[in-house]
Amino acid sequence: MGYFALTYFNKLVNQKHQSENEPNSFHLLDDKEIKAIRKIKFWAMLKAACCGILGVFVLYMPYYLFPSFFPDTYINIPWFGSIPIPLVFSIYGMLLIIPELYMLTIINLNAVYKIAKVCGYPSKSDPHYEKHLKDLYHVGMNQQSKEMALYGINPFAGWSKSYILIVVWLNRLKGVITNVLGKFILSRVLGRIILRYFIDMLGIVVYAFWNARATYHIIREAKVRIMAPFLIQKITDVLYEDFKADEGFREFLHNVLQLIAVVKRKYHHNHYLLVEELIEQFELNYQNKKVLTKQKILELAQNLKPKTQEGVAKLLIFGMLIDGHLSRKERKILEELKESYPISYDWQNLKKWEASFFNGEGLDELFQAKILNFEETQILKVEKNID
Repeated sequence: MGYFALTYFNKLVNQKHQSENEPNSFHLLDDKEIKAIRKIKFWAMLKAACCGILGVFVLYMPYYLFPSFFPDTYINIPWFGSIPIPLVFSIYGMLLIIPELYMLTIINLNAVYKIAKVCGYPSKSDPHYEKHLKDLYHVGMNQQSKEMALYGINPFAGWSKSYILIVVWLNRLKGVITNVLGKFILSRVLGRIILRYFIDMLGIVVYAFWNARATYHIIREAKVRIMAPFLIQKITDVLYEDFKADEGFREFLHNVLQLIAVVKRKYHHNHYLLVEELIEQFELNYQNKKVLTKQKILELAQNLKPKTQEGVAKLLIFGMLIDGHLSRKERKILEELKESYPISYDWQNLKKWEASFFNGEGLDELFQAKILNFEETQILKVEKNID
């Protein structure tokens, strides 16, 4: 599968890649580009859903029309006797997974490539051209980017390996679990009123939904990653200009990057790019850095100078936005920060900036915003000292 997918993607890339955008520049998405992306998303999701529908039909129709082709295999089990096992049908079902995966791979890689082409990404003049292409391939294959670990960043710090394994497998088995639960509920609630045939056909809805949903997230992820590199370079330049001589910021930088990863609890290529750019720009020594807990990092941040705190806060907010998804965990972090810092923005601001980033409108408002009120910060520290 991997060789086939990579060969197919390289064939797409080697086609004439034209764009109306200037090389190596960031632009706002215009109405024409937005409509083109929506059209690509609609057809890709429809095709993915049809794959799920076709897969269920091809799986069950021969089973019901030609039952003699799928005899049960009986296995003798102590205390239970002879148990029928649908071995032939199970093998048939597993074999059908292969062509479906190939079709979904083609659909997803095509969609990712077409969206990148609409956005003029990546430009061949970009020094990271090959890296961005490789990342787009990983997006189409729904593969995680774990390069952050090379810089000592661990988004799962504090979690046991067994817990991580459980979470990963539950995410991968969502479609199967949903299908089994749906059939169980229908059979229990409606009993013999509904024939087994119709219960099996429930898989049409379930797998069509999960296929379309998976394609939707792949397309969304492609768009998020295409919008990010320029903004990451921009905030890196802004922070370096403001804090290149600030040893407090330099020493705390790895901690805030670790905090972003822990809040997100996942590996993400945009976070990796952010980590890589900042560490290389600030020439940060990341070897043997101690991984601190979220609470410890927030406590240490209170000892930084107000100006340094402003830079840390801006980087933290940017890091939360850069994967294109703000969750309840981010909102909880915001509430925790408000207990110790006079923050001049709220959750609505964050959601607005999230929408601006995802819609290709940039993050100028965030770059220009004053995250902390320095005067109130000083007053707060004085009051704590008096207490």
